[in-house]
Amino acid sequence: MRLRARLAAEVSEAMKTARKKILIADCHEEVLMALEKILEEAGFDTTTAWTARDTLALLDSQVFDLVLVNEYLPDAECEDLLKALHERGAQIPCIIMQPSAPEITDYTGLQALGASHIVCKHAHQQILEIVSECLSGDRKTALAVETY
Repeated sequence: MRLRARLAAEVSEAMKTARKKILIADCHEEVLMALEKILEEAGFDTTTAWTARDTLALLDSQVFDLVLVNEYLPDAECEDLLKALHERGAQIPCIIMQPSAPEITDYTGLQALGASHIVCKHAHQQILEIVSECLSGDRKTALAVETY
C-alpha cells in the first residue's frame, strides 16, 4: 500500500511540473528561433511551424497548451487559422503576433475565435510574460492588445 501511495504522489508531482507545450507558427526563421530559445529557457516545450497547413496538422496530431501565431502565414491569415481551430472545437489559447505594435482595429471577431492577446512578435520578454500568464490559469476573458 505504501508503494502505491508513493507512486501516486510521484505521478501527481510529475503532472504539476510537466512542461507546457507551445506551438509557434511564423514564416520567419529568426522569429521562430528567438521565441523557441526564450520560451525553452523559461521551461516550456516548443514546436515550430511555417504554414497554417503545418500548424493544423500538428494540432491534429499533438496536444498543445498554447499557440503563438503570426498574423500572416504563407498560406493563410491568422483569422483563417483561428476559424479552422474554432470549427474543430479546439479550446486552446491563441496569441496573435504582428511585426510591429498591434494595428488591428476590430478585435471582436478574433476574440470570438479564441484569440487571447495581440502582441508585437519582436517583444520577446513581453511574449514570455503573456505566455506565462495565459498558462498560469489566470487568463483574462477580454482580448488584450499589448503595446510596447
